[in-house]
Amino acid sequence: MATAAAPHSHLPFRPALGPRLYGGLAASLAFAALAGWFAIYPLDPLVAGALLAAYGLLVLWQPTSWLLVMPALWPVIDLAPWSGQIYFTESDALALASLAALGLREAFAPPAPTLSGRAPVKLTVTALVVFGLLAVSVLISGLRGLNPLPSLDASAMVGYNSTLNAVRVGKGFVLAFMLIPFLHLAIRRNGQAALDKLTVGLTLGLASCALAALWERLAFPGFANFGSDYRTTALFWEMHVGGAALDAWLMLCFPFALLALRQNRTPLAKGLALVAVGLGSYASFTTFSRIVYAAIAVSLTLLGALALLRPTPASADNEPRRLGVLLALIAAVLIGGGLTFPEGGYRGLAAFTGAALLAYIGGGAVAGIRLGHLATGMMTGVMLLAVGALATLLLPKGVYLIYALSWTLTASVLSVVWKRGRDTVPSPIVVALLTWTILNTVQISAYWSEPTRFVGTAIAAALVLAPIAGQALGRTPLWAPKPGDLYGVIAVLALGGMLVTTLGGYYMNSRLSATRDDVGVRFEHYANSLRLMQSSGDTVAGIGLGRYPDAYFWTIENPGVPGSLALHRDAGGRYMQLGGPRGVRSGDESLLLTQRIPVATESWVHYRFKARSAQDLGIALHLCRKHLLYDDFCTRVSIPLKGRDGWQSFEGIFPEPLAGPGIPPRLATFSVSMNSRTQVDVDAFELVDSQLRPLLRNGDFEQGNDFWFFTSDRDHLPWHAKNLFVHTYVEQGLLGLVALVLALSTAFARLLRRPTRLHPFAPNLLAALVGVTTVGLVDSLIDIPRITLFLTLLLWLALNLRQPAAR
Repeated sequence: MATAAAPHSHLPFRPALGPRLYGGLAASLAFAALAGWFAIYPLDPLVAGALLAAYGLLVLWQPTSWLLVMPALWPVIDLAPWSGQIYFTESDALALASLAALGLREAFAPPAPTLSGRAPVKLTVTALVVFGLLAVSVLISGLRGLNPLPSLDASAMVGYNSTLNAVRVGKGFVLAFMLIPFLHLAIRRNGQAALDKLTVGLTLGLASCALAALWERLAFPGFANFGSDYRTTALFWEMHVGGAALDAWLMLCFPFALLALRQNRTPLAKGLALVAVGLGSYASFTTFSRIVYAAIAVSLTLLGALALLRPTPASADNEPRRLGVLLALIAAVLIGGGLTFPEGGYRGLAAFTGAALLAYIGGGAVAGIRLGHLATGMMTGVMLLAVGALATLLLPKGVYLIYALSWTLTASVLSVVWKRGRDTVPSPIVVALLTWTILNTVQISAYWSEPTRFVGTAIAAALVLAPIAGQALGRTPLWAPKPGDLYGVIAVLALGGMLVTTLGGYYMNSRLSATRDDVGVRFEHYANSLRLMQSSGDTVAGIGLGRYPDAYFWTIENPGVPGSLALHRDAGGRYMQLGGPRGVRSGDESLLLTQRIPVATESWVHYRFKARSAQDLGIALHLCRKHLLYDDFCTRVSIPLKGRDGWQSFEGIFPEPLAGPGIPPRLATFSVSMNSRTQVDVDAFELVDSQLRPLLRNGDFEQGNDFWFFTSDRDHLPWHAKNLFVHTYVEQGLLGLVALVLALSTAFARLLRRPTRLHPFAPNLLAALVGVTTVGLVDSLIDIPRITLFLTLLLWLALNLRQPAAR
């Protein structure tokens, strides 16, 4: 691996002209785009400006800091549900600020390289060809998507049916293309240090995303409520019409968190990486996404296989580490957890997990002991269990106290063994304490459920005791625990616990049982998607970026679209038009026009608005505790509207006050929907609480769609092809599909081939790309610019990464 060092003083740094010219051009374009963004930004522009300026100064001072800060903020920075802006968001401004600062620094004071030796990236012909083809495809399909040019006013930024949607989808590619030279230069100049910053940045991106998911779970369904049909969305507002933005981001970042866990040397850094892995695991499992579970399995299997292929230097300290044994131990823990959870619930599973942790750590203390010592220890453990069982009859909830006592004693003894050596504590004592703790999990299951319901937990205990016996009696130790293993073992046990609890819940079971039916629905949807291509031009270049939702709405006979939105103007000013659904929907699903209201609202709420329609229909107003797709508490009012009577005014009070925000606070939303297949115009919304404080902004729509958002809570197929390759083919044609397949296949091949795969960054980069591609088998992904940008950056890195020469 290349090492960082100061450049030789006798060789003055002379920056090349090309990067300086590009820096000036990129900065100029970025500043112009930022000016346009601020011109339409509806939230506080002073605060946004100050934050972006501070970030820009940081990047000017430390040019590689964008590799850390940008991915860390990427999943949580967008505020579209509050601002109403879905076309140009805060993440765009962050990327533009990065480009502006990087461009200025490159143009006027290019940073000197700190790398001595060969850089871990080198520009390849393959990368230029593949990305050139991709750029041509984006350009052509982008121009096709923009035809005809939309009117550049607020009405073009409502919904996804405008041709301006080509800009929204295409900006992810464009921003990535503009950042690629700066990414390449950073790694060429700083080597592994730049890659390490990117690893930390993506790990922080996983943690920030997972913290948002944790808040959502705590605020709405509950931390451990795995039976509800509530699926986590975190702060990926793009999921307001479905999609797998969260899934893709988790799979993109998770392998890098594992890399950070493996590479960090200090206990604090390892502990923080372990926290990120744990939070990311929780967020992944609470998506209740079958494809996320599959992607995790594929990524981890790939990392394990590459670790097996990696040459291991022989040394006296190289203890036995057989991949097959480790996999068998993991399988035993997963099976044991699956057997324990139905009988012992979360308490039984926690006890089993704690016992399994001690069993792995204690493996070194029992390796190679005599059969007599093993038998004596296990018999003593059984006697301790019997004594403890008697004690539980005398103590309230004594089964938990006895387990806590046994676990604490065992952990204390093992810590002494680790610090002072295995000879400090007789091996039968270690075996006895391990046996006692493991068997105590059976008591917990019997106590938690029924006294006779513990067979599964007993089998699970046997699955843990059997490897201990094998470790003791074998000529060669099955595993050799070390202090550094603790973080990895905890991560595996956490992943296993989450997997067991989610798969053991009613909701996930129902999703798994519906897989066959869902596959049939998806293939029918793919066939419908391919019907959108109606000319040879469409086949070659696609129907155009961002055109999928509009084409699906008008082309498919039964699209199942829950509704539409359009902003219009008449002599009285602007108003919003809600369009009725087309085709069969999921129950009474309808499109919701929404606005976030103050979280603290919990009083009676008074409403006023006006509406008109050509037919009689009903309008529904909703006041809910809601994050994105799922209601927690709602108070509703239904209002009949008489058709053909022009504008009619309505006012009243919601039948119930809005429930309090709770801890952590639950968000509050106001929504409008209608139950007819015709159109209705709405305007002049007012909402006030019991103290006459206004709760809405831009109720008359004179500021366009500012502060107004929309969601389709159940019907998501009309918005996406639900497959990365199908969606690419429909919108970008054969040209885009060939570019995508070439980019992915050549990236995979390069990262799998020696010597590139020997680079410590390569296996995790490959796992990230494979994980995202796996998610892409059931979702479009590239219609989400935040995912497109980082996927494109990682693809470029994969096509140019190389193993530096050994020094």
